[in-house]
Amino acid sequence: MKRLLAAIIFALTPLALAAQSSMPGMSMPAKPPVTPSTGVSVFLDAETPMSVFNIAALQSLPQQTITAVDGHTGKTVAFTGPLVADVLRKAGVPPPDEAHERILHSLVRATGTDGYFVIYSLTEMEPAFSSGKVIIALEADGKPVESGLQLVNPLDAKPARWVHGLRALVLTQLMPTALEKLPPPSK
Repeated sequence: MKRLLAAIIFALTPLALAAQSSMPGMSMPAKPPVTPSTGVSVFLDAETPMSVFNIAALQSLPQQTITAVDGHTGKTVAFTGPLVADVLRKAGVPPPDEAHERILHSLVRATGTDGYFVIYSLTEMEPAFSSGKVIIALEADGKPVESGLQLVNPLDAKPARWVHGLRALVLTQLMPTALEKLPPPSK
């Protein structure tokens, strides 16, 4: 009986913690500091960078200022930096009117200096498909971002996909599988 009770408590603890962190006034635990990044490399499906953008190159792109609640502190912060879509375009990713299907079928893996990575659909980062403005933040409330570069998505309910110390964006285009190429089942 004690083992069963221990197993139930062990299984429910993550759910209780998740519920608490989504309650008003509760914030996510602070992320430990990462090594600041000094630039971001953009890769297309492989290991050869399409482009590398240092901070000066990112500053030369059109800047967007967005406000978002920092889930670690609970404070509203004004983040400034270029749209990820503008960085990808500058790296050679074609615009939506030339690559509609490619954008619909692509993922972006964003990786930080600590190895932490997250996945976005490319459509989430493309203004032609989404009302969100995913940016590479260079400034937070007018000061340089402590981690050098930070990927910020103001539409995320929690900052779990905000990447501190952003160092790489890797695009991957998904191809249909053999199962998806089969004709639809007949009735």
